[in-house]
Amino acid sequence: MAKLDRRAPADAFSLAGQTEAEDVIRISVMDLINVYSGVSVRLSNLALSACFMPVNDQETKSALQALGLRADVFSALARKSAIAKNHLYRVANEEEMKACIARHPPAVGYLSQSQVSDRMAPCF
Repeated sequence: MAKLDRRAPADAFSLAGQTEAEDVIRISVMDLINVYSGVSVRLSNLALSACFMPVNDQETKSALQALGLRADVFSALARKSAIAKNHLYRVANEEEMKACIARHPPAVGYLSQSQVSDRMAPCF
């Protein structure tokens, strides 16, 4: 889970298990809010992608709530016409979420259980 880095600005956090995962990204909470709000976020000149499950999915509701985002606003962003330009990728389940994160780096997503590997680590 995310933990606040007391040495960094208020909107920064460190990834739990970051030392275990060698190929993970470090982003701020504002970056997460922005990417899930449809705002372009760039990391080393690459667009940050965001993978998401349907708006009525419990994991989506929890993730949006944790970021202080409203489901109705996110629902409008998730329309097919807005997805491609905002680097948002709709998936149906957790297996597709993992595949989406792997297919569109750098990318963020959410799962019901924390996962740590050489390519994935918890962020919120």
